[in-house]
Amino acid sequence: MHRESPPSSSVAEMHPAPQLNSDAEGLTDQLTHVATTWQDPHPTETSDAAERAFVDTLACAIAAQGEPAVMIASRAFAPEVSRSPILGLPYSTGAAPQTVALLGGLAAHALDYDDVDDATISHPSAVLVPALLALSVVRDLPGQSVIDAYVRGVIAGRIIAAEIGIDGHYELGWHSTSTIGTVAAAVATSRLLGLDPTATRHALGVAGSLAAGSRQNFGTMTKPLHAGTAASNAVIAALLADGGFTSDDSQLESPLGFLALHSSESNTGKREGAALGEREGTASGGEVTIEESVTEPIGLNIKAYPCCYYIQAAADAVSDLIESGLRADDVATIEVCVQPGGLVPLIHHRPVTGLEGKFSMEYALAAILLDHVLTPQSFTDDSVNRHTAQDLIPRITSVTNDLPPIGAAEWTDGYAVVTVTTQDGQTRTQRVDRPRGHATRPLDEHRLRAKFDNCLTFAGLTTDDQTYSALRNLSAQSSMTTFAEALVAAVVPADRGQS
Repeated sequence: MHRESPPSSSVAEMHPAPQLNSDAEGLTDQLTHVATTWQDPHPTETSDAAERAFVDTLACAIAAQGEPAVMIASRAFAPEVSRSPILGLPYSTGAAPQTVALLGGLAAHALDYDDVDDATISHPSAVLVPALLALSVVRDLPGQSVIDAYVRGVIAGRIIAAEIGIDGHYELGWHSTSTIGTVAAAVATSRLLGLDPTATRHALGVAGSLAAGSRQNFGTMTKPLHAGTAASNAVIAALLADGGFTSDDSQLESPLGFLALHSSESNTGKREGAALGEREGTASGGEVTIEESVTEPIGLNIKAYPCCYYIQAAADAVSDLIESGLRADDVATIEVCVQPGGLVPLIHHRPVTGLEGKFSMEYALAAILLDHVLTPQSFTDDSVNRHTAQDLIPRITSVTNDLPPIGAAEWTDGYAVVTVTTQDGQTRTQRVDRPRGHATRPLDEHRLRAKFDNCLTFAGLTTDDQTYSALRNLSAQSSMTTFAEALVAAVVPADRGQS
């Protein structure tokens, strides 16, 4: 499978990767260093990126409040919480922080609208944000501590992905949002609680044993549950370690540990080289060093569409064709060509539910042709089953190729070429390599705010400029408990917000 890597030019060249502790010999050592002593060389840039991630993730979580998966889980785990209409926020109900994290992570990922990290093939914020909010509210910590912990969690995920061989890990069927996310979030929660190196190692050992998640569950309620359990397990790991709970303090790299269980091939004999930043080529043929994985989290991709990230570029291409005059009635057939591995998560070719539709190239392109936009409303069961969409779906096919059929042969993070044959026999082709919202094409502040507002509208809620501004300046908040209470109070049903 093609390895999606962090942007290789504009971001990486502007911000050289910080160096890890040269004395760190194993993965646990490296992650402990990130959690306890590493210093961010670009705090201003990373703080802003983290605050954008919190805005985006909370918006996605709020939008999912009416999703059956969220409501079922809230009734199962915290009946008192289910009375709150805003489960995606750090509510104050007395529920245990691990329960709050589970429900928050589930909600954040339920619509598959949350951000993506190319380096880890995962959704880091859906795990990190709920875990850190849950702990920071119950411990009444300052916002700056939350942002600092979040940055370290993103960096930790990239270190783990480089060490585990993310392509092979993903191809084995592991859902890296959950597997890598659990351990990376344990770095973040350990940092947030101020654990010393010994306790941090134990937290990582606990997290390494709890990490799991199968891609077979894509398109079901269990996929977003993976984000929730990862967030919850990271909270559990840090809280246990904070109280003196122990684990194998080298669990991650030991013969029966996390890396051995989750890697596609044995890393025996590679540890010494990995500590020096030397790795063999991945499945994509390139070299990935540990140092290269330690980049600032400004490389996250914020989704413009609420579906699998592997659909985003193709959806953009169709959107461009629509802007040039293409209409659904014109379409005879559509062929989508993407990079090798670019169809791996898209396992539902004839979807019948909204969840399946999020992992269907065929449905997503049919929907944008019909609606000219993709919103959470596009992925309800009724929308997927409308006859106009079901009529278009069989006319759409997807293939992969090392070389794009048009344009330059070179590509970095992926590509999508959409070729439409119209009813009169003409062809129209559009190529997109990096979709809107990609790290190199970030959503501007207006579009980020629009996504935030649209998510609240989908949930029947509204808020004001002051609340959005407070979220965008989370690092300035002195009390996360006070902040959370104000945030919950400020997000109200739309009819009340207009009164």
